[in-house]
Amino acid sequence: MKDFKVESKIVKIPNTDERIFKFLSDFRNFDRFMPPDVQNWQSEEDTCSFTIKGQNAGLQFVQKEPYNTLKITGSSQTPYNFYFWIQLKHLGNYETALKMTIKAELNMIMRTAVKKPLKKFLDQLADQLKLIPYP
Repeated sequence: MKDFKVESKIVKIPNTDERIFKFLSDFRNFDRFMPPDVQNWQSEEDTCSFTIKGQNAGLQFVQKEPYNTLKITGSSQTPYNFYFWIQLKHLGNYETALKMTIKAELNMIMRTAVKKPLKKFLDQLADQLKLIPYP
């Protein structure tokens, strides 16, 4: 199987890369923007678990590069191998660019089925992340 990659649009967030990074590097903050079909959300700083469409899943941070990159993967209860990157780029005193990327090992049938919905989800999530009042 070849790697499958989907990227979000790049959004500009009116806040510092440090504040955004600190907020997004803690799964306990993620419940603020979870879609309604995510249920049973439970989180610690570096791990989380949830149910979506009847399937149990979990995430864990595998790399945190301060104010630049967060790398997430599925936990042992997640049925697919994937990586999810959140990339930040300092643009100015109070402006940061954000882009998200998902890379997974999927067969051709799955790629076709998930590419458009996954791109739409990432773009919607990027838009939501622009609106969060980062502490």
